[in-house]
Amino acid sequence: RVGPECGRFRGAAFHPIPPIAPPSGAAVPFREWRHISGTTGSCESCNQKELDKAADDSAAARAAKDASPGPKMDDEAVGKALKALTLKNSDEEEMTYTGHRPLEPERVRIMASAFPDIEAPGQKPYAVLAQRGGDTKEFIALVKSDPASEPPTVLMGSCSITYEDLSPADCIEYAFAEAPEEWRMSQLSREALETYRGMKFEAWKGMLVNPSCEAAFRRMLQIGMISQMYDPQVFPTPESQKAKYQVTDERTGKLIELPHPVKGLRVWDAGAQRYTDIEAQLTGAPSEADAAKWWEDFLGELSGKHGAEYIQDLIAGK
Repeated sequence: RVGPECGRFRGAAFHPIPPIAPPSGAAVPFREWRHISGTTGSCESCNQKELDKAADDSAAARAAKDASPGPKMDDEAVGKALKALTLKNSDEEEMTYTGHRPLEPERVRIMASAFPDIEAPGQKPYAVLAQRGGDTKEFIALVKSDPASEPPTVLMGSCSITYEDLSPADCIEYAFAEAPEEWRMSQLSREALETYRGMKFEAWKGMLVNPSCEAAFRRMLQIGMISQMYDPQVFPTPESQKAKYQVTDERTGKLIELPHPVKGLRVWDAGAQRYTDIEAQLTGAPSEADAAKWWEDFLGELSGKHGAEYIQDLIAGK
């Protein structure tokens, strides 16, 4: 028995015979090859490669399954319970169940930043796919240890701008430049994001043209131009990064949240089962190529209004 890749038999003719049962521990069958063109012999290393690969695949599959959060459950009972769910789109039209799977641990972690209940003990989150016409939607269902007696619940939130119902799978995810691989979730729809995008650049400029707090004015000048999406409520800064984007108003003692631009935005595509990147640039903001010149000119405007020496002192931290 040899494999066709074996150097000793390179160029010889081989043909497959039906799969033989794999040894204990192998997850997939492997094929046995027989040399038929006159060369005889055996190649234990070829067979061993197949065995090692099968064992590795099996171990990886078991590890992935074990890593899925929540208690172990009966697959048949889970499937039956999830198929019985009533799933509706944003127009309140019923959709048809098409499949489900345990939700990936990394997506559970991201969703927990906006939906902490997803990590509650005694349950397991599942991604449930449904269709209506050409539209595919992903719902997140929380399944208890006995789904036959405790029906799953569908996890839903609401857009922080429009207040429409949102599945976690439809929510915007964001990351900051300080930790570009550390994604978080915001209860914000893509439609609301696009509307919000057009307001934020002018709002940021207004905070500099007409400052209400010197400490905030100083810090914003030091941070520099902001051309990407920000909002302290919609895209809150993590605790580890807050020191740079918070100041205390010396007159009132009030804590002020400063604009902290996101580095990346994305949303889950239920139909393609992958992420889609979203442009983070604010409407009206200069391009990256023009940013330095724009900021220089804008500082000139602020110097004309507030005094050049005052502006330079603030930038210097005085």
